Amino acid sequence: MPTGPTPIARGDMAMVGRHEAGPVSMEDGLSPAWVRLRDATMHQPGVAHICDISSVVTGIFLPVWRVGAHDRTGIGRMTPLASLRDAALYVMAMLALNVSAVVAEDSASPLTTRLSETATARIESDGVAGAVIVLLRDGEGVWTGAFGMADPQRAVPMTQNALFRVETLSKPVAAWGAMRLAETGRLDLYAPVDVCLTRWRLPEGADLITPRALLSHSAGLGLGDYAARFPPEGPRPGLPEHIAQDFGMIAAPGTGFSYSDTGYNLLELVIEDCTSEDFAALMGREVLSPLGMTGASFDWTGADMPVGHDLRGHPVAAYVYPGRASGGLHATAADIARFAAAGMEGAERSVLSPEGVASLQRPEVAVDGLFAFAADGYALGHFTETLSDGRHAVWHGGQGYGWMSHVHMVPETGDGIVILSNSQRAWPLFAALLRDWSDSIGVAPVGMARVLLAERAARLAIGLALAVGLLALRSACVHRRPRALRIAAGIAAAALIGWPFWAAAQTYLFLFSILPGLWPWLGGASAFAGIGLACIALMPERGQ
Repeated sequence: MPTGPTPIARGDMAMVGRHEAGPVSMEDGLSPAWVRLRDATMHQPGVAHICDISSVVTGIFLPVWRVGAHDRTGIGRMTPLASLRDAALYVMAMLALNVSAVVAEDSASPLTTRLSETATARIESDGVAGAVIVLLRDGEGVWTGAFGMADPQRAVPMTQNALFRVETLSKPVAAWGAMRLAETGRLDLYAPVDVCLTRWRLPEGADLITPRALLSHSAGLGLGDYAARFPPEGPRPGLPEHIAQDFGMIAAPGTGFSYSDTGYNLLELVIEDCTSEDFAALMGREVLSPLGMTGASFDWTGADMPVGHDLRGHPVAAYVYPGRASGGLHATAADIARFAAAGMEGAERSVLSPEGVASLQRPEVAVDGLFAFAADGYALGHFTETLSDGRHAVWHGGQGYGWMSHVHMVPETGDGIVILSNSQRAWPLFAALLRDWSDSIGVAPVGMARVLLAERAARLAIGLALAVGLLALRSACVHRRPRALRIAAGIAAAALIGWPFWAAAQTYLFLFSILPGLWPWLGGASAFAGIGLACIALMPERGQ
């Protein structure tokens, strides 16, 4: 897939000047920190054309490097030769990174420049670890940008080919697998799932659930236990056992939209029981490999990955879910871009027919609740949206513990964008990038960009809370305060002071996701207003 040059984010440039002491690598005489810097530098797309320059520098200093590898004093101080070696590498790194940045700036379109600026600014302001972005035009990837850090603690920069947990972006890919089986006669999307199930049976009253209802989240199932995570190499329940514990009906099948991880886990079980094959192996052969998603897998492979970060910015250990269809896919941004390209009109089709792809993207059920702020409906594995100019868009996002992902595409024109992040604080970043992308294709901001409205509302609420607090402190000095006012102020004070402490104790709140940088300010302003009201309720009146 064609890609453009990688913009160099400020975090990447900053680490060039950082010397990190460490044991010597016997491979080439470089400390591990310098080896990482060298590898990150030399593999940046856009610097390949300076290989001749770097080869010359290497040829000049290679003898020095080899001598320096064994030329440290007994007390750990670098000798002049070792220092000269590191200085030579520093010069080469600076040359490569600076030339790369110039090339990126010269060849980038206004949109890619804008996306780069937005990504760099939001990563810094929101405390996001890193992100990779792919831009699609006319059904092809035309630009890829890697920003921030794959592992901030070890100063490892993000790269274009980084492997991510894409979380619930697994669902549209799994939907392709189900449609592939349907088109080849191995799965009936309209038949009750009990026809296939052999390792677990549906409870009474759920026998009308079909694969198509599972694909469109209209089977009436609850969300499920999205926090059921397990170490990759440790014990975990089998899929039938997990579904047996997680299964719960909240509505009759076919009566409306109810987003459900359990539903897609059940779909995985149906596919395995119908085909007598492992889900990951089948998906790899039938979908991932034919689409060129060479880095993608529904199985945990142990491959090197960035470090995920939770809503508080803490590193997250590797984990897997009991089910894979609902959120178990690992993929690079290029893999997801290839998947998106395959869903565009006019794309070469080796997995599904044009009719099959159109069926996956055709709205099946209207969405409601919070989903209605960002989408109009849900198809089979895809959210759907009508853009401001009347065009049809499909998309899906993913959020898991420490990871976030998003793909948005307009099949009619081949426009699309893929965003993957190793941080759970990335929703405002995604919204800002989607706003920029929407503007570039000539439409009003897509629904997911409305996350930014929450920031405006939060800033207004912060200002209002501070004003209330100041007015309350002033009112507390008034001589006469009616009893009813004091009681009401006390109740309000308890709520305004209490909720930030309650929120801080929670593992996850939707508020944390959409306001990762602002919610502590919102909580602090609320507590200040509460203190002011508490003064009205508790301070004695003058003269008493």
